[in-house]
Amino acid sequence: MSLNDTTRQTLRVDHAVIVTDDLDRSIAAWRERGFTVEPGGTHPRGSVNALISFADGAYIEIIAFPLPQEDFFWWRVLQKDGEGPIDLALLPEDLDAVLAQAAGADLGYEPPQDGGRKRPDGETLVWRTARPAGTDLPFFCSDVTPRALRVPAAPRHANGATGLATISLAVNDLDRSSRRWSALIGQPAQPIGPQPGLEAVATSLELGGTRLILLAPERAGSGIVASHLARRGEGLFGLSFAGTDPAISYSKASAGIS
Repeated sequence: MSLNDTTRQTLRVDHAVIVTDDLDRSIAAWRERGFTVEPGGTHPRGSVNALISFADGAYIEIIAFPLPQEDFFWWRVLQKDGEGPIDLALLPEDLDAVLAQAAGADLGYEPPQDGGRKRPDGETLVWRTARPAGTDLPFFCSDVTPRALRVPAAPRHANGATGLATISLAVNDLDRSSRRWSALIGQPAQPIGPQPGLEAVATSLELGGTRLILLAPERAGSGIVASHLARRGEGLFGLSFAGTDPAISYSKASAGIS
């Protein structure tokens, strides 16, 4: 059973996550490329973030860790390979229902955990997240307090960006991850053929107005995607933006925002 056989509209893109070892420097780099970046606040374990929100309802979280978090893979990847893309969150209408359906599709999500953040103005936010056993799939983020408190109203970006046009994810096994994503969002993944510049093969799916692209190495151990997988593991690889110059994109391979 696919996750959305009965509730096809339960999931949409919530946010993409980028880790950094210098939040101020990262904020400056994104602002230089024409994005409006706003302070997010502080999480209970000490991490701090900044947000780039878009008119399509999605946002980018840029997160830094002033204190070590050895048990969290975001922190471990940051120590191993430095700043860059790390994860993707989807927004469910009903987290418990989505998790029940995910279990029926054998997608291997862990039980939900409580989370939160204190904004710079003192407002406390509360949410629940549920993470997959494998990072080729996204995690879920479900608000307890209103989402409007967590996500700033979409500002105007000087470069014209209105949303996330494409989200690319690096995976080890394209067939397996394509099946898992198809079960998750209730539509078949479409082959889009080799990606010569990346030495990768790919499939794509549509989620709202965003195109999701799964990338796997064309040959084991060869190419940019293979290098990303070796250094950072499966998960978020890159972003492109709607409403702005197509040349503006983000990935670790392009040394950040370009």
